[in-house]
Amino acid sequence: MKKALMIALEFAPCRSAGVQRTLRFSEYMLAHNWQPLIITASENIYNRRDDTLKVLPEVARYVVKAQCHDAAKKYSFKGRYFQWMTQPDRYWPWYFDAVKQASMVIEQENPDVIWSTYPILTAHWIARKLQKKYNIPWVADFRDPLQCRYDQSAQRYAWLKKWMERSVIKHADKVIFTSQRAASLYREIYPNEDPAKFITIENGYYLSDNLASLTPVKQEKFQLLYSGSLYANGRDPKQLFTALSRLKKLNIISQDNFILTFRPGKIDAFQAPLTELNISELVEFLPSISFDGAIAEMQQASATVLIQDEIFHRQIPGKIYDYISVKRPVLAITPKDSATADLITGLTFGVSAWGVDEIVTSLKTMLNHNIDCCADVEQYSRKVKTQELVDVFNNISGCKQN
Repeated sequence: MKKALMIALEFAPCRSAGVQRTLRFSEYMLAHNWQPLIITASENIYNRRDDTLKVLPEVARYVVKAQCHDAAKKYSFKGRYFQWMTQPDRYWPWYFDAVKQASMVIEQENPDVIWSTYPILTAHWIARKLQKKYNIPWVADFRDPLQCRYDQSAQRYAWLKKWMERSVIKHADKVIFTSQRAASLYREIYPNEDPAKFITIENGYYLSDNLASLTPVKQEKFQLLYSGSLYANGRDPKQLFTALSRLKKLNIISQDNFILTFRPGKIDAFQAPLTELNISELVEFLPSISFDGAIAEMQQASATVLIQDEIFHRQIPGKIYDYISVKRPVLAITPKDSATADLITGLTFGVSAWGVDEIVTSLKTMLNHNIDCCADVEQYSRKVKTQELVDVFNNISGCKQN
């Protein structure tokens, strides 16, 4: 088998949306005669765990957990620290042991490619060190653009991150993004690079056999489910709340026939607007659950909803693929000119809405119509996406499919 050294800060049992990309790539690569060699971080940095995530024995025996610390905690004094201490990211202490451990793996296993993945620049910096030392082809999986490329509030130390980014782009053989719009942005930023260097491999869905066999049960109330994180800058639910207030005033929804569920979520940050709009009884916030539990909940929901504001117009949240996997109606609250809208409008059971009026209209349709969700969605599976990654590996390593 060919071998791929995979550098990823987050790996099972870490509970994070980003874990699924590395975990499923590593699992499905085996069927393509590629053995993953995982360099990840020690579990002390995981704020949340999901011990239901299982790693195949064929993968687990090649997982190395390099010592890592959260610099914001390790180097703080009475809970306070200087921002420069967490640059380029909070997990830069991982670099030293990761390079050491990865070097031993390389010398023992002789991998054919290196693959490094976000959400932190340190992963790419580790890969750059190893590529330079061992001259191994390298794939840098950016997923999304650097935050300083689209968020004006994240410009402090942007010069450092952009300098590191330039080095990664220059030396990596391929650079991967999860949307065409993100890849296009980087072709514009780096016009002197070969446009073919920037490629797109979307996130995808993973549906275990036991979950695939479940069928939805008709609910007493129409449940609109939001599964994932909320925050004011990028995923602000105020438009959705206002739309629900209008529908309530029109006597279309009430606490007897409708519930909006946020999981995970805390009501504290939203109590004031919910009270002001008089819809507190229509919204619930529930604690986080395991990945499989979240998928099962999606299957039983009447419809799912996601929020992707203008700031993220080049990005597609990974959660949308989980929504697609269960084939329930999907409402994407996102601008029309966005990567998420590009994806959602291609689904027979998806609708994109932006602005309160459009959200109201879309929810009326979902409430009053039985939307046909019988569609072939295999193209969005992580199994198919792994084939795309393996094709990249085969190309840059000079090997061919059997």
